[in-house]
Amino acid sequence: MKQLIVFTNNGQTYMFDNVSNFKPTTKGFSFEYTGNATGVKRTAVFNSTSACGYALADVEK
Repeated sequence: MKQLIVFTNNGQTYMFDNVSNFKPTTKGFSFEYTGNATGVKRTAVFNSTSACGYALADVEK
């Protein structure tokens, strides 16, 4: 399982669990994740003007 932490330009951080299909793009990155509270699988897209960085890691749960 992968975990992704996104750092935004305005100082916020977002953590996503169960991340798959992470894809850097020319304008940012996209990925799929399953919401912890809802159990719904979603696709998320961040552009490089709003995100200043990210950390992607394999985790065991």
